[in-house]
Amino acid sequence: MLSTALLTALLEAERALGRLAEACQDEGQRRRLWADAARREARAAARLDGIAIDGTDVLIATINPDLTGTADRPAALAAHALWQGARFAQGLRDRPNPHPRTRVARGPVAGPGGARTGTQGVAAEVWRAVALLERGEEGESLADHADDGDDGDIDGVNGKERSHAIAGDAPPAPLTVRWIESAWRVLEADVSGRDPTDLRLTTEQEADAAALLERLDRAGQAPALLGAVGVLAELMRPVPDQRTPAWLRPTMRLLATRTVAHHCRLPGLWLPLSTGLWTDRTAAAIAARSGDEAWRLWLTDRVAETARRERQRLATLDQTAQSWRRRMGERRRNSRLPEVIDGLFDTPAFTVRHLQQRLGTTFRGAQLLVNDLVEAGVLRDVTNRALDRVFVAVELLP
Repeated sequence: MLSTALLTALLEAERALGRLAEACQDEGQRRRLWADAARREARAAARLDGIAIDGTDVLIATINPDLTGTADRPAALAAHALWQGARFAQGLRDRPNPHPRTRVARGPVAGPGGARTGTQGVAAEVWRAVALLERGEEGESLADHADDGDDGDIDGVNGKERSHAIAGDAPPAPLTVRWIESAWRVLEADVSGRDPTDLRLTTEQEADAAALLERLDRAGQAPALLGAVGVLAELMRPVPDQRTPAWLRPTMRLLATRTVAHHCRLPGLWLPLSTGLWTDRTAAAIAARSGDEAWRLWLTDRVAETARRERQRLATLDQTAQSWRRRMGERRRNSRLPEVIDGLFDTPAFTVRHLQQRLGTTFRGAQLLVNDLVEAGVLRDVTNRALDRVFVAVELLP
């Protein structure tokens, strides 16, 4: 029996999610919001892991962690991995592709992990069905996509699944062992610099992942948002949580970003829930220790608040784009400034060389474009050095 407080909170959250879904119908605006949300999620997740990093270094880390100062590099590597994980959770990055650099000792972000067995229970079937609908595969049965267990592969992932998990076309459905494994590989490969095909889970890690899926299956039996809150109650419980090994927490946070969208059949939503968990971490810890009802009520309120903030952020990003265009005015009307401005939402930090390569122009042409944006107050040099200067759109700091 639901309490009045929880029922009221669920209704408020559903209203907020509906308004956000309506605002995200435009593909361009949705892409802009998701790119911004991935950076904010990465910074919040890093801070939840005890990694102190400011917004400027997060933006620099998205292009190359080695461009940060030596003292800040371990934090930048962790933020880069978490950002890549967020992009993977959004379905925008399927293949672990660590940036070229010398191998660095692993930082505070432990590689998460998945196992290689089949999907678990009713909730897994729901998630997989939604994934098939989103890919336009309604005509195929769930059995056509069932995991094959250990048949034909010593690691329990058959050849088709491995191509998805490592080099793949379509990412595996969430709440499956394949998805957990793929997310873990993205995070672990990026931090360690190892070839993702060399990454293997131990038997103990596989058991941890299977135990998590069983808990999520039980927690997500209720329909729609109520089921999503039940899953979030397992995924977002603050540390210390004796049931959750440290290496699995980053992947659990990535699952949390997709939970509401999948349970509520709203594929246009992606909620950076780590931001709220970090901002309100004291209240979260108190709620988690006050019993299931208090914890689920806090999570429901947080879902509603996150949806409202994302809708506000979407409007802010639109206003920012308009402001930038007004500031540029008639400057260099025949230049590629509009293209660069639109690209800032996806890549708000870059060097002149990066911009040159992206536009396919000369170094001099890219430098002139950067100078115009700096003069207009759109970009700022945040490195204060002669070589490899990094320019950042300060209004997009996470």
